Amino acid sequence: MSLRTIFERWSKAAERSSDSLASCERALRLYETHTNNIPIADLTRVAGDDFRAQLLKLSQTTKTARDRLNWIKGLLNFASDDLGVIPKNPWHGIDIKSKTTTPRQPWTSEYLAKLFDHPIWRHGQLPTDKKAGQDAAYWIPLLALYTGARCSELCQLRVIDINQEKQIPTITFTDEGESQRIKTNAGKRTIPIHSELLRLGFLNYVGSQHSVNLWPALPFRKEKPGGYFSQWFGALRDQLEIPNTIVFHSFRHTTRSNLVITEVREPIIDKILGHETSGSVGAKTYTHVPIHTLQKAIERIPVPTKLKPIYTLRTHQTKGQHR
Repeated sequence: MSLRTIFERWSKAAERSSDSLASCERALRLYETHTNNIPIADLTRVAGDDFRAQLLKLSQTTKTARDRLNWIKGLLNFASDDLGVIPKNPWHGIDIKSKTTTPRQPWTSEYLAKLFDHPIWRHGQLPTDKKAGQDAAYWIPLLALYTGARCSELCQLRVIDINQEKQIPTITFTDEGESQRIKTNAGKRTIPIHSELLRLGFLNYVGSQHSVNLWPALPFRKEKPGGYFSQWFGALRDQLEIPNTIVFHSFRHTTRSNLVITEVREPIIDKILGHETSGSVGAKTYTHVPIHTLQKAIERIPVPTKLKPIYTLRTHQTKGQHR
């Protein structure tokens, strides 16, 4: 039996994302080229070592080589564990150690100032690139800075995920929506909205939306809600000559660093960022952090640069034009 046959069975055995299928298919084509597509029953560890060497030559990074090797090993595991067509994975233990060539760095005050000095935030000039999602371009980086949320979590927000009715306005990150996904169970959380976001008019923006999605102009990439936005943000970063070691996910590192520096306790930081709480089972299961405690922690995140509430002004101007 060929590995191509295993792939076809694997792809139908459970729901697979289009990205997963495409990545596995790319690895499979390399496997077929460099192993002459021999039957999996005839695979040897020497063949696995040869394939590993080929991947290291062909791939630009060790991470890419490792990912491709792992796709093939995953298919061999499926052939052994699920189908039983081979007694064991012959390439078990053949690995590639990956080194991060460009480690992510937190945002410094210098580069945050450089980012938010862009006309998007200084003058409310929204980008024309569709990947930016119009108003999403203004709000999503600010939300990332003051919540520590992932790009995908922010891009898939719905209007009803913003609760304005209670004394402390909150954002809920959930997978209850049809297209929403959360990385882990701990990622399902409700956190207060930082006062700086309120001052800048975030609730005014939310109240002006009449669609289901909070960012109706933001194109949705299947299985990766933040895919297009992340591409646009990376291009903006390059345009501003900010180092590529600082990426959108760096906001998350920056938020954690700010909370740690201001001596917020680790369990509270975990609740805000949606990380699994460390410690005993009891601590993980029963620890409840009141919303006002989370608010005090959120408010410790510093405001790196004072912005004018551009959105509030622009909304009022737009309403005046419609009248």
